[in-house]
Amino acid sequence: MHDLTKLLIERDTQQHKAELEKLREENLRLLQQVSDKIDNAEAKITESAINKTLSVLDNSRKWILGMFAVFATVLTLAGFVGISGVSSKMTAIVTDKVNGWLRFDDENSGGYRVMDELRTSALLDSLTLRFARDNARGGGSQPHLNAAETQRLMAIILNPASDDYQFRDALHLIIASRGIFGRVMADDTGKKIADILGDKAFNNDKKVAVLEAMKMERSLYPLTLQMLDDSSGRYDESILTDAFTNVRQFDEQRARQFAEANLNTFKSPRNRVELASYLIDIGADGPEIDRLIAELRRQQQAQQQESYVWSGYYPSLIFARIEHGLKAAAPDVPALARFISTQMDKGLQLALSDFSNGKPYLHFSLDKTSSAVKQPESLFGNAALVDAIVKAQPLTAGRLQKVSDFFQTTDRGLWVTTLMMTPAATTQLTLADGRKAQGDEILDRVWLRVEEKAGQPALIASWREKTGSVYEGIVTDIVNGEQAHFLVEFNSWQLSNYTWKTDPIEELY
Repeated sequence: MHDLTKLLIERDTQQHKAELEKLREENLRLLQQVSDKIDNAEAKITESAINKTLSVLDNSRKWILGMFAVFATVLTLAGFVGISGVSSKMTAIVTDKVNGWLRFDDENSGGYRVMDELRTSALLDSLTLRFARDNARGGGSQPHLNAAETQRLMAIILNPASDDYQFRDALHLIIASRGIFGRVMADDTGKKIADILGDKAFNNDKKVAVLEAMKMERSLYPLTLQMLDDSSGRYDESILTDAFTNVRQFDEQRARQFAEANLNTFKSPRNRVELASYLIDIGADGPEIDRLIAELRRQQQAQQQESYVWSGYYPSLIFARIEHGLKAAAPDVPALARFISTQMDKGLQLALSDFSNGKPYLHFSLDKTSSAVKQPESLFGNAALVDAIVKAQPLTAGRLQKVSDFFQTTDRGLWVTTLMMTPAATTQLTLADGRKAQGDEILDRVWLRVEEKAGQPALIASWREKTGSVYEGIVTDIVNGEQAHFLVEFNSWQLSNYTWKTDPIEELY
């Protein structure tokens, strides 16, 4: 009996050994098929996609290895259920699992998800770059999208689960592509995007992005108007400010009411400045804004004394007042001249930005804050305003040096703007060497500018006398300067090249 038992065991062992060998060969064949399929899939994926796609392939390989980790345990049970059944079952499981991972037409597969993300990123990148290229070639200020591109971008926007960054990119491209049409027409596309604000499936970041991107669009107006009229207090003041930015495009009366009602109730200086700037822009300036400027100036000075980094807000209102005065059809020259002169005493300057900020442009600066001069020719080209600014205070040599320095700008040694004086017959300049330049002896104009002499800034005058001789010297005194006329010399074409122009790509963001 013992020998028979031993014989049966040896026979069964040999039988199982043969079947195990067969199963091993079958699984090697299966692994080779899987490997071939993976290699074929890799060959179809672009080089930029390989890193992400490998994660899918790696999952497939790890899953197969995991299956073989438990394979030994399964084999111990093979004698009870039949080795051929185990082999066919495992073959089917492995095949289905790997096929599932590698199917790019199945929305639930890892391969589909990775490829979809890659396609989306590639589309957004290519459209943004194409827009930048076309704009650089003078091809217009809005991207041109075909039907398929528009459909894909809208699918991203209307999907609550889409990546926030991809959502923003797609949103900005769609809004920019609509151009002026989107601002004046409440079409179906605009309404679908605007409806996101009332959809609880979308997170707050996406809703804020919609408010910011559609601030100029009429499609958003009905919703933003409701937000301003909502008295429940559920909206944060920053959200209300974004809504206000849209309403102001289409309803000046309601926007003004909102701005005046919240100018002193909002807490954020940024939001209060936004409201005040609007009131200045529509000609509703007044004492409340004077008090706001004084309050913000005190806050800024306190922050600076405590060595905090502070982004100044009150200078923005100073710049807004100057720009409002400059764009008026009939500027109040005396009032605007006094205001600019007063701000010059507080540190207001005109300058050209440096190349670290891109193409140089003219800007005002005050208390470490700057703002592009939106209409420089309205300032430099208004001789009456320039003359009034120069004469806003008693005209001494020191005053003349200050205004000359204010109005002069240079770019890498080339003059862009500079102050000129047409002297009266009685106007007289006294120079550092004792010479005197008499107005009735000067031919045409005197060129005034500030240059460094012996390590100190000095007022330099250059002129041609009626005899034809050219003279130059450091001005130490002026008599009867009030009788002279002052203007800024500049070239209009050159000045336009130093005027800030918004980059359409930057406008997207």
